[in-house]
Amino acid sequence: MATGSITTLGLGSGLELQSILDQLKEVDKTQITRKENTKTSLQKEIDAYNSVNAKLFAMKSDALSLSLESDFLKNTVTVTDEEIASATVNDGISAASFSLEVTQKARYNSWQTVGVESPDALISKEPETGITDLGAPVTTQAESMEILYGAAGNQQSINISLDSGLSLADIADAINTSDANEKAGGQSLVIASVQKNGDQYYLRLSAADGGNSADSQISISGFDYIKTDSIISISRADDEEPMFLSIPPGTTYEETAELINSASDNPGVKAMIVDTGVGTDSYRLTLTSKTSGEDHRISIQNLPMTEVNGANEESLNSHFTIDGISYQRQTNDAITDVVSGATLNLKKIGESSVSIQKNTDTVKETILSLVSKFNDLVNEIKGTTKTDETENTTTETEENPLSESYTAKSMLTKLKTLMSTSMNTSSKYGSLADIGLEINRDGTMGFDEDLLDQTLASNPDAVAALFIGDTDAGITGMGDIINDGITAMVDRSGIVSTEISEAETRMERLNKDILKATELLDKRYQTMTNDFVRLDSFVRQINSESSYMQSMIDSFNKTTE
Repeated sequence: MATGSITTLGLGSGLELQSILDQLKEVDKTQITRKENTKTSLQKEIDAYNSVNAKLFAMKSDALSLSLESDFLKNTVTVTDEEIASATVNDGISAASFSLEVTQKARYNSWQTVGVESPDALISKEPETGITDLGAPVTTQAESMEILYGAAGNQQSINISLDSGLSLADIADAINTSDANEKAGGQSLVIASVQKNGDQYYLRLSAADGGNSADSQISISGFDYIKTDSIISISRADDEEPMFLSIPPGTTYEETAELINSASDNPGVKAMIVDTGVGTDSYRLTLTSKTSGEDHRISIQNLPMTEVNGANEESLNSHFTIDGISYQRQTNDAITDVVSGATLNLKKIGESSVSIQKNTDTVKETILSLVSKFNDLVNEIKGTTKTDETENTTTETEENPLSESYTAKSMLTKLKTLMSTSMNTSSKYGSLADIGLEINRDGTMGFDEDLLDQTLASNPDAVAALFIGDTDAGITGMGDIINDGITAMVDRSGIVSTEISEAETRMERLNKDILKATELLDKRYQTMTNDFVRLDSFVRQINSESSYMQSMIDSFNKTTE
């Protein structure tokens, strides 16, 4: 129903007043419709410029990448036999190649004990004293006991006088309460305790401070019923401070491994119980350095073990040659100090070759991407056809509102000029055309990839100079030329932003004009509607009076007849 219409308009007069009113209003709305169509066109233009802006930023990103020296410093490395070694290289190093021969891999120093029947076998056996009665006398005459406490060469003598007829408990008490068994501060040096081995008893002497130091060593001779804790030491060649560990009598092989692994000052060794599967005594305690190489060779004191890896002073380092020059290193992995900028990882004995080259794949992809994005921009502005090569079909793109825009065409011309720039360089490559750029008849660009590949392979430094320029020589590279040119286009005061701003300003004025015109039209036709209502009422009254007069005349005529 049209604005201002009244459903009963025309019923009284019989005239099509509402239809006349709607037709008149539609004619008067022509100006408003024209403005609305203009506004729709402007919105399409804004959307198109926003799309162009996005494509320009994409081109700018590629140009900026090509202006950065870091993108031209990337390297790649190949190893002819990756079972022998692998390598990685830093960016920016010179191309090089060298031969590599691995004659020995770095090894981990290892030791092992003799075989035993079970992990529960004792590594430090308890004495068999034959004393089964705890209260039985042990001493048969008065005698003196000397206990030596401390590291060799710096031992303290603890002399204990024993009477005849003393039991093990009596002897333990004599040791623990002796004035000789004290440090300068009054603390005990040695603790004596009665222990049981099956049904037999013996005395255990242990260091009061825990025993895990060189100064806590205890020794005594001449008393079969006494057993001291053993102090073992384990060290590595590169560590001046060995680990000391107190091993009580009755400690098993498995318990010894646990003590070594859990020690807070473990020097970097791993203890394990292994089952060799050989014979009945197949279990062995092994010690292995956690790090390879000579610097981590293990030294062991007071623990009966035999060296395996590294025995007979065999080298634990890796041995290899680079172009015939011999090297040794502590490790097989992450060797960084032989070939500058390269990291070597030795895997296997054998010969291989290593080659370091410039990695130009990323540069090539960025160059082709820049040209492809330029072509996308050309196709969008011109609204040209695109061919899907995979399906061999051609589809017409939607006509772009910028296809007739002088500003858009001017922008394409500037872009083409930027990408066709020629400059003076120290090489024969002074423009993109010299490395494969081609200008097509339809305004798009192509690239001779074979020529680009050849140029990147034969003279990558010249291609880099073309794009990044030479600051010292005052030469601006193609990357900066294109990037700066596009930056001016997408700037707030640039071509694209200016066109969008102007279109938005026109749309704002049109919105106001449409609103004002619509209000005036509605008011006008509201007045006309009221006038038509009065006209309809007047005509209806006239028609009513005419009908009445006609009925009077008809009645008079009948009477006359």
